[in-house]
Amino acid sequence: MPGEQREVQQHIDSSKMDSIASNPYLSDKYQMLNYARKMTPEEIEMMRNTSLGTRVVEGCTMRAALSGVGGAGLGLLMGGFMHAMQPPPDIDTSLSTMEQIRQSYKGFGQACVRMSRNFAKVGVVYAGLECYLERERAARDLPNAILSGCAAGGVLAFQGGPSGMALGCLGFAAFSAVIESVMDH
Repeated sequence: MPGEQREVQQHIDSSKMDSIASNPYLSDKYQMLNYARKMTPEEIEMMRNTSLGTRVVEGCTMRAALSGVGGAGLGLLMGGFMHAMQPPPDIDTSLSTMEQIRQSYKGFGQACVRMSRNFAKVGVVYAGLECYLERERAARDLPNAILSGCAAGGVLAFQGGPSGMALGCLGFAAFSAVIESVMDH
């Protein structure tokens, strides 16, 4: 019996070694990788006393998602406002009033959706990264806002290439720094 177990173990070890040779991420170093740190008894007790709803709402994922939804709503409103403030296109004044309104508001929905998408991107990236940095650094301060603003500006200006991303990063980082210093965080 012990000989059979040893034989089975050797077979498992040899098949494991074959898979490790083909995929280095299956080695013991990566199989035993633990991302979570060990919690202290006080932290465990606090987790028991905190409701699930509170933990979900205070989590970075939920904060980022809520910021994305809020950004999308604000973007819809801003897109409508900005479209309404654009100079009217060449409209034929011999048409009826309804036709003139239709022509002037062509592209209204597209403008709203485009602005909504951009505001949602900024909200998700900024809030998610700021929350993550707050948790990792255990501080709510100006560098978190600057780094988050830089990342959000870079993501928003992605289609502009590296120079556009750099300018977006600088602009949003500066804007975030000013807002954070004004709000005294």
